[in-house]
Amino acid sequence: MKFGKNMTVEIDKIENGVKLRVGGVKKGISITPTDFGMDLHRRKMEGVTVDKREEIDVLQGIKDEVTTGEDIVFEYLYGDELSAVVLAGTIAKKHIPYELEALAVEIGGISTSEQNKEYVTIAIQKMLGTSDSIGGVVECHLPYNLDLNSIKGEFSCIIHNLMGEVSAIQFGNGVKDSRSNAKEYELSKNKVMVTFGPHMKEGNRIPCLAGVRDVIVDSVLSIVLL
Repeated sequence: MKFGKNMTVEIDKIENGVKLRVGGVKKGISITPTDFGMDLHRRKMEGVTVDKREEIDVLQGIKDEVTTGEDIVFEYLYGDELSAVVLAGTIAKKHIPYELEALAVEIGGISTSEQNKEYVTIAIQKMLGTSDSIGGVVECHLPYNLDLNSIKGEFSCIIHNLMGEVSAIQFGNGVKDSRSNAKEYELSKNKVMVTFGPHMKEGNRIPCLAGVRDVIVDSVLSIVLL
């Protein structure tokens, strides 16, 4: 798989893992194992773990925790394509001057606001107990002055290719914008929403994909916005 323009991401399968090449990286950017680890940790939720054998080796492009300006090449043993995108996203986030983070805002039709935390936990535990899965919504707010029109097609294509469980991608308020006036539209136009259906894979079913794939959404956004 290969995508990106100013920053390019190329992922190839190798024996027991993937090889990742990230091009267009600036020289002199500080990046540490902790930076990668914080994003990779977001792939976990109750009942969802990752392969304990995962091992990430940097073959070139980072020396003494600073980028050299060369393409960054990783060998990611027991990692997968989505995890490689997370690594690329961590690098991309170092190039943008604002914080970018997507979050699950709805799980199984329940808002993830603090007051509903207990209900969300019950819904997840029910899915774990029945080996089932529920849908959810991931949302990301971007700076008001960004023009998203240039990346809507590319972002949507990458997300759908990476995750077949994505059932809808909305910019602004999506179909609700048909009822918005110009002022209301301006206030919400830089919101991105990705709707996930249930995880349909038999065995090892993830209780709610939105809870572990929000990091994929902001990783892809970071890459295409460069």
